[in-house]
Formats: sequence, C-alpha cells, structure tokens
Amino acid sequence: MLSSKVQKTFYSENLVFRSLLKAVSVIVVLAALVMQSAFSNSLQVPKSLSAAWLEVFENLPEDKGVFNSALRRSVRETIPLVTLSTDHLQDSKVLTQKLIPRLEQLDRELSKYVRVSESVNRFEQLKRLMPGLYNIEERKLIESLLHRQGVSVPRLRNSRLLGILDKRIALLANGMIFNMKALIRERRDYESDLLKSMSSYGIKFSARPPDFILDYQLDAGEQNEQAEWVFNAKMALLGKYEIPVVKVEEVLITDAVTKAEAQSRSVEILAKLITMQLKQYLVDFE
Repeated sequence: MLSSKVQKTFYSENLVFRSLLKAVSVIVVLAALVMQSAFSNSLQVPKSLSAAWLEVFENLPEDKGVFNSALRRSVRETIPLVTLSTDHLQDSKVLTQKLIPRLEQLDRELSKYVRVSESVNRFEQLKRLMPGLYNIEERKLIESLLHRQGVSVPRLRNSRLLGILDKRIALLANGMIFNMKALIRERRDYESDLLKSMSSYGIKFSARPPDFILDYQLDAGEQNEQAEWVFNAKMALLGKYEIPVVKVEEVLITDAVTKAEAQSRSVEILAKLITMQLKQYLVDFE
C-alpha cells in the first residue's frame, strides 16, 4: 500500500501530466489553424498534380464568396484528373482522344442534378448538389486546358445547364445563415465578436428563417501558470430537430493581456473550426 502522502503526490503529478498532454494537443491544433489561415487565400495545388495541369490551376479565375471559394478549392484538390504528360500538350489529337470522351461523360451525368428540388432548405439543396460541383469543377479544368492548347471544345448538350447549376451552387454556398439558440441569447460581451467571425468565414447571422441554429458555450476561463487564458469551449451548428450537423469541443489556450481579449480570440477560433468542419462535411458527401 502506498502511503497517503505518496498517493497524493502521484495523483497530483498525474493530473499535471494529463493537463500538459491536453495543452500540447491544443497548441498543435491552434498552430495548424494559424498555418491554414495564413494560406487560406493562396493558390492550393494538389501535391499529386502533374506539370501538364499546373498552368491551368495557376490561372483559374477567382471564385466569389468566402465559403463558396473554400468549397471549390477543396473539391479541386481531390478531383482525379486524366493523367497527362507535358508531351501530350503538344499533340492536339492525343488531347482530343484523352479528354473529349471524359467531357462527354461529365456532360451526360450533369443532368442528374437538375432534379434537386428547391422546396428543401438551402443547406439541403447544397448538400445534394455537391456531387455536381465535382462534375462542374472537373469540366471547367478540362475545358480550360483544351482552350489553352488551342483544341476545339464541342458544344455539349448540357452546357447551358452547367452555367445554371454553377451559379446556383455559388448562391447557396454564399447565402447560408444561422440564428442563435434561444437559451443562449443572454447578452455576452464577446457575442458581437462571434457574429463577426462567423461572417468572415462565410456563414452570416440573420433573423430570417435560418439554415442552422448555432449553439455554443465558453466557460468562465482561468489563467494557467504561464498567464495564458484557458477555456473549455463547445460549438455546434444544429439542423432539423436541433440535431448537430457539425460540432467542435476543444480546450482553447490563448495568450492575451485581458480576459475580454482572450474571449474574443477564442470565439474567433471556434468560428474557424466550425466552418472548417462544415466545409469538410459537404466535401465528404459520400
């Protein structure tokens, strides 16, 4: 049997060890967020992309809207493009043989998404149209490459439909809104910071019928031995019947002079995390 004093010492050291592990994991998460935030507006090219496609990616037109842009970047990073070498670019016949059949296949498949009803809410429409966004983005890349190489692109049956669906997806992605859960509507000093942060990542607050109800909790917070502020934080975007569509739960460690500043930074991190989760939820539609 361990003595009472030894047991207390062991228990205390164990708590410190677990706290350190948790703190390290949180710091790693926040460091990753900082890195992603720093590069979020820059060109993101898939690592496996061949040199033949590189110039196409580098010259894509800028997408409109924060959330719409983020969705499309993520989609392009995972499209399994037709394998091409730089030698293929010099031969219009090879490009025609390799890419036109794929274009025609994509065109035929696009008609499936015209049946997505507008009677469901905006988020549900966007979710159902996500496979179509993969189709649209791949087709844009192929047509862009063919145009750059001077290869004629045939007028396909669903060319007009592509433009309509592309615009509809952009409007849906950039038009999603949330409202606050009724039980957390008491005044909080940092709530305006939360609304501003959510908007900066493409999901806006509105009193109109929302796509999501936002539920969140940020505890009172305490300072650790390094004078950093530590918060237990939760956030969820709730859908129908208040079932979470996406949610995050983290211990946030923030270096700030005042508690108010730490709270503001913490809700900004929560907004970043929850919108990243929402984007990934849509991209991983299968």
